[in-house]
Amino acid sequence: MKTKQSGVSEKADARLGGRYAGAKKRIGIIALFLAGAVSLPLAAQPMAGMEAQKKTEQASHQGTGKVVSVDRAKLRIKLAHEPIKSLGWSAMSMDFNVTKASLLDGLKEGDAVQFELGKTKPEELVWVIVNIRRK
Repeated sequence: MKTKQSGVSEKADARLGGRYAGAKKRIGIIALFLAGAVSLPLAAQPMAGMEAQKKTEQASHQGTGKVVSVDRAKLRIKLAHEPIKSLGWSAMSMDFNVTKASLLDGLKEGDAVQFELGKTKPEELVWVIVNIRRK
């Protein structure tokens, strides 16, 4: 006696008039329907990550910190900054590119600064310093 993959013998399936295969198919369709129905309310709710993304989509963010180093040749500055709540960033040391060399004029290691982060193009992921001044 041969057994189908479903675990039901051909003889038993024949006795049921092939109804076992049909019932199994209906159960599968119902399960797919229910899975889709359950996910609909979840899709309608905003995800936490999307809320955070909306916050970071604002044009610019303000920060304060201290200058760790300045690299004029690479248009880069390293800052030990305080938390930037609008981006969800904790306090840390980071390298930032600046949009123009003149922003680095007069800045040296140890200076306390206030700065503004922006993007050169809205679709970019990297934040750059668009304005910086000593406190």
